[in-house]
Amino acid sequence: MNCWKTVNFHKRYGIERLFFMSSLTMISCFLFLYVPITSYFAKNELSDDYFFLLLLSILIIYPLHKLLHLLPLISMQDKIKKHWEIVFNIFPVFHIQVKEPIGKGLFLLTLMTPFIIISGLLLCLCFQYTHYVHYCLILFAYHTGICFPDFLRMKNLWKTPKTCYVEENEDGFEILINNIH
Repeated sequence: MNCWKTVNFHKRYGIERLFFMSSLTMISCFLFLYVPITSYFAKNELSDDYFFLLLLSILIIYPLHKLLHLLPLISMQDKIKKHWEIVFNIFPVFHIQVKEPIGKGLFLLTLMTPFIIISGLLLCLCFQYTHYVHYCLILFAYHTGICFPDFLRMKNLWKTPKTCYVEENEDGFEILINNIH
């Protein structure tokens, strides 16, 4: 296999820029969705009960997000490298890295799984618990911000060959193609 493209996330974006853009995505998502969704549920009065549960959910979403990345890779457990890192001296970051190349489709599925499952669940909860729609929107926006680096990875894979493979490394990933015809 030959390297078709190398994407170095640390060099291209940097941790500070990713954090800023994720935060901006989170705030924009909340501002964009709050007015239309709360006006849709205008007949219901919003409640601020269970604020502690909101804070607990904020703490739980990130580890749940990372665990859901592992879901499509469950059959490859022995080929996955996992480790923790502290960023900005306060944020624990859990890194998952597959030690061997995987297909583009599986890599994209791995990137999309947390967004689809958690966001779908939160949007369903908006309709189930209409008095807490603002809590669900806060969590949805927060999770969308967490997903921002995944969206960037998907964007970088958008125009790659369908049959390519993706190999992760410490700084990003390499897109590999098979030259055998």
